[in-house]
Amino acid sequence: MVDWATRDRLYSSGYQPIDIRQRRVGIDSSLPYSVASNQRHNCGLQFVNKSISTERLHQDLKDAIDFQENIREKEKKKSNKLLATYAYNINWPRSVCYLSETDGSLIICEQERCRLILFTSQLMFRSTCGGTRGNDSYELDSPWHVTEFIENSSSNILVADTNNRRIQCFLIGHRGKFIYKYTLTTKDKPFYLATTKHWLAVSCENGFLKTFFIPEREEILNVNLNELFSIKTPKSIAYRVCMDPDDHSIFVSNPLGKKSLIHQITIDGKYIRSIKLLNQPFLHINSLNYDKQNRQFLIIDSINSIIYSVKPDLQENNVEILFKPSDHLNHPQSLAITNEGHLVVTECSVLTQHAIKIFRYLSCSCHSRAMTPSVKTSDVTSVKSIVLQY
Repeated sequence: MVDWATRDRLYSSGYQPIDIRQRRVGIDSSLPYSVASNQRHNCGLQFVNKSISTERLHQDLKDAIDFQENIREKEKKKSNKLLATYAYNINWPRSVCYLSETDGSLIICEQERCRLILFTSQLMFRSTCGGTRGNDSYELDSPWHVTEFIENSSSNILVADTNNRRIQCFLIGHRGKFIYKYTLTTKDKPFYLATTKHWLAVSCENGFLKTFFIPEREEILNVNLNELFSIKTPKSIAYRVCMDPDDHSIFVSNPLGKKSLIHQITIDGKYIRSIKLLNQPFLHINSLNYDKQNRQFLIIDSINSIIYSVKPDLQENNVEILFKPSDHLNHPQSLAITNEGHLVVTECSVLTQHAIKIFRYLSCSCHSRAMTPSVKTSDVTSVKSIVLQY
């Protein structure tokens, strides 16, 4: 029997476990598996010029080593970016949501325990929703993402109930009680959500993107992004997604793409542009977020434990490393920006402690001496963006 909860935890959509064993052939075929044979084979790898290929390999290895040394090099001054850490009884916190229109509470989405946790802005526990794997109201099955939707000047909670193929909406009531409102169903498993005023974008498995007009709960768009962007070898992974609150345009990125690309489309699925980040061979877009105050992307690279900021300019993009392992960042999964200018980050992986961390990000009244991103305290790389036409 397949433990789907464990499988989804270790291998999200698009990442399949690899079996390196090979079936026996010949006289001992009764035994099920064996190590791979040592027979010669033609792997199809042919070098036209071995000297050039060797030089390129050495250069790539040097670049990779320099990159790792750079992000793990500790600063001479003690890093004061980390403000608080919560690591008690947290299990696979896949997503975090900040309630900007209420008291600044935090919602944590725990995939393994199938529940939502409500914290105060000081990371004090308030209440939970779910905790039972099921498909009824107030029940979840491997929820992956949670986001805020503002309606009538109040904060609503939208959660991607992944294995149930639906999005549930809740309202925070008296004493932090979760109040169920409605459900939006999807044919494919939803993984990532993004919202603006009246609009919801849902990134599902197999590269599908759906948009909803929330006041009427009407589905407006259902498009296959792999076909829209002419992907020759599509994957079953869900695209990372965020939205611009001003023009309601949608930004998406394929985390398994060979190149770091951010595509922009309209709410009805019309292609606008693609931003290609050059000179960043080690940048992996595991989470895509939009900072509306500074009008820039915040990109999470879970593989290298880095959070980048990217200016979405057509002429030039400033890719800046905001946080790295030397800032006590370990396998980040999601982030949220508070009204005070703090950055709330969830961390989880098989090998690290699962935690919620709050970092100093923008200047704020509670930390008047805090440095802002305009002060170049982190590593900055100037790269060109290319507008790709299809």
